[in-house]
Amino acid sequence: MNKILIVDDERTARKGLYFILRSISKSITEASSVDQANKLLKKEEFDLAIVDLRLPDEQHGLRLIRTIRQMYPLTPILVMTAYGTVDSAVKAMQAGADDYVTKDFSKEEIILKVNRFFETRRLTMANLRLTEQVRTLEQQVDTLDQPNQIIGNSIAIKQILDLVARVGQDNDATVLITGESGTGKELVARSIHVNSPRRSDHKFIVVDVANMPATLLESQLFGHEKGAFTNAHQKHIGMFELADKGTVFLDEIGDFPLELQTKLLRFLQEKTFSRVGGNTTLTADVRIIAATNKNLETMVAESTFRQDLFYRLNVIPIHLPPLRDRREDIPALIRFYQSRLETQKGKTLTFPDDVVQKMIGYDWPGNIRQLKNLLERLYVICPNQTVTTNELNFDDGSVSDISFISLFKLPFKQARRQLLERFEAEFLAYYLHFYQGNISHIAKVVGESREGLSKKIKRYGLKND
Repeated sequence: MNKILIVDDERTARKGLYFILRSISKSITEASSVDQANKLLKKEEFDLAIVDLRLPDEQHGLRLIRTIRQMYPLTPILVMTAYGTVDSAVKAMQAGADDYVTKDFSKEEIILKVNRFFETRRLTMANLRLTEQVRTLEQQVDTLDQPNQIIGNSIAIKQILDLVARVGQDNDATVLITGESGTGKELVARSIHVNSPRRSDHKFIVVDVANMPATLLESQLFGHEKGAFTNAHQKHIGMFELADKGTVFLDEIGDFPLELQTKLLRFLQEKTFSRVGGNTTLTADVRIIAATNKNLETMVAESTFRQDLFYRLNVIPIHLPPLRDRREDIPALIRFYQSRLETQKGKTLTFPDDVVQKMIGYDWPGNIRQLKNLLERLYVICPNQTVTTNELNFDDGSVSDISFISLFKLPFKQARRQLLERFEAEFLAYYLHFYQGNISHIAKVVGESREGLSKKIKRYGLKND
């Protein structure tokens, strides 16, 4: 039921609006004064508030608009004015109104506006409910995306575990985690947070720098004031402010826009910042942990990353070795993911010694993430309980893995085209699976345009999932 609140000190105006809107709402409440409106607002939230700007003067109307916006940020506010001046409309919008209409409106105009407000609110509330459901599921489900502990008995892992424990107790120093994609950089960052005094009741917020344009990234990190830019209808609290006393993990810091690096450096040095479009200096006690698979020192030399920011981030460096450099940890990782997949899939698989040895001998270009994805695939596709080496389907790069025989019978240009198409299809299928269909991210990794990759994916009939 769409609940409307009409606030107007003129009874005739209220009743006229009531009779127009009763065809689209069965719950319309009237208030003849600001005081009466405030009492009603304390009792319930409305899906739309229609407010006369002069109650009995403009200042009363503006104060009521601010009150509604403060109490119910998601309630749309439609302002009515008999004066229709641009100045009045601007003041109303600055106070928090979403739209305005002059009192000589037509029935069709007001019904159209109200229906639009109802639809916008419906979508907003549905989105909020969905977001909350996702958050609840994320809290309840022990996902496969990250193990809840760092797995391994190699010397390298033992050294990292010792360092993580000591860094966590420090509670403040900035950490820079380096390593190839899929080595577990976010897991190490979470472990540092969990081992720190910041873990209790304080947030660990992940920022995927690579997937945010500069304008959005600045707003997401530092927040913005209402009216700071087009469509900035409300004040937005940034992640640094939300994570006060907690930890912010800046993933793919090598992609941090050069034009924003000065602002990030200032925050790291002084813990102060301003929202976009604002002049007030704010503070936030946040620990920054950054990660990258790029060589920041090379980027500094090429002037694509600020040297002073690099030094400020690199207070405590932690480098994660690729899986091929700690092969002795692979059996433990297999056992760890086995226990989780058996619970999730309701299926048991056995990995004979020859299968484990072949997995140990593989180079794992996608590291732990690739190992986890392979194991999950095996739990889905294996017809029997015992895994065979053939089902691993590793591409060891040997020529014998590609059938050239049929190509030898074709003209050279045709054979080359077919071979190229086979390669492109296999190449894209691998990355689609590896990055779970994120075409934008694949485009950045392989150095191609998103549009070009999308066309090829469609051309080869590959699933984008």
